[in-house]
Amino acid sequence: MNYPKANVTSPTIRHPWQLLYRAYRYVRPALEREFAAWHQRAEAIPDPELRKQALASMNTKKFHCEGGAVYAAQVIPCVDKLVPLIVAYQTISDYLDNLCDRSTSLDPVDFRQLHLSMQDALTPDATLQDYYLYRREKDDGGFLADLVGTCQAYIKQIPSYGQVQSRMVELSRLYSDLQVYKHIAHEKREAELLSWWKPYQRQYPQIYWQEFSAATGSTIGIFTLFCLATEPNLDPSVIAKINAAYFPWICGLHILLDYLIDLEEDRVNGDLNFVSYYASEEEAMIRLRYFVEQAKASVRNLPNSHFHRMIVDGLVAFYLADRKVNRNQPQIYNIARKLLRQTCGLNSFLFYLSSLLIRH
Repeated sequence: MNYPKANVTSPTIRHPWQLLYRAYRYVRPALEREFAAWHQRAEAIPDPELRKQALASMNTKKFHCEGGAVYAAQVIPCVDKLVPLIVAYQTISDYLDNLCDRSTSLDPVDFRQLHLSMQDALTPDATLQDYYLYRREKDDGGFLADLVGTCQAYIKQIPSYGQVQSRMVELSRLYSDLQVYKHIAHEKREAELLSWWKPYQRQYPQIYWQEFSAATGSTIGIFTLFCLATEPNLDPSVIAKINAAYFPWICGLHILLDYLIDLEEDRVNGDLNFVSYYASEEEAMIRLRYFVEQAKASVRNLPNSHFHRMIVDGLVAFYLADRKVNRNQPQIYNIARKLLRQTCGLNSFLFYLSSLLIRH
């Protein structure tokens, strides 16, 4: 596909206007074309249940692709590789989430088989598998296999992908584990999540089990490594720093905010919500503020640190500008109001206003 040619002299983003300009000038056109093409493919899925879930995931979760694609603003010359890769990978994630959460199965074996596609998508020469092996619905017209193949084709074009692949597959497996455990029968899910957490507890002593689970549910750690790997001579120490900043802090903040705004909705529907496990509104506020502080501290020594700081500010702004944060849901509103007041600087305020304009 032909995208706008970049005329960007510096890879460094220091100001919100630079990020917004690049996102709208270079990233968004590529995103819209890729997303529309996959949406058209989803409309042609033969099986009605698979088609329903693919379209539902794309129609309600497009903002996941939009948020992920922002990472490509760091490396505009690689937009034609990164945006299709990010859109394809996030589309797999959202589609499988719907198949596990809103479809016809509660079988963990089925969920694991489906999620093998996420690891295969990150493994350039992996043989495609029957991802629907344990599911009644099977005929997606090649939709999932083609998403996997698209990811494989683009990661082969990323110069230093081999240096980040093992960590990306590890993050993908953690994500898949979470999807299995949180979508099984309600009476089993909490015990399975707690059991899963135990081997990691010593490695992450600063966080609670539900915060670890939340961190595994974010794909943005994978997206930032996609972008990092476009650097031909990649310093291994930078990989370690990026990884430590994103997991658990930025990834955890991302999904905790997502769960915060869904708190009341999940309570009504009986869905698992990690923010609900805090003992009080005050504890939830303290822990969310802690994640914001740790995320900001962890990006200070990263390459292009201004960009990653804007990601943190943007996450807070984007989620707390959601329509669900209103006076009719006082618990969510009170936490969000305090969090904005205590943690947001000028960048967050600007992103917050921008998010309000876009969402309302």
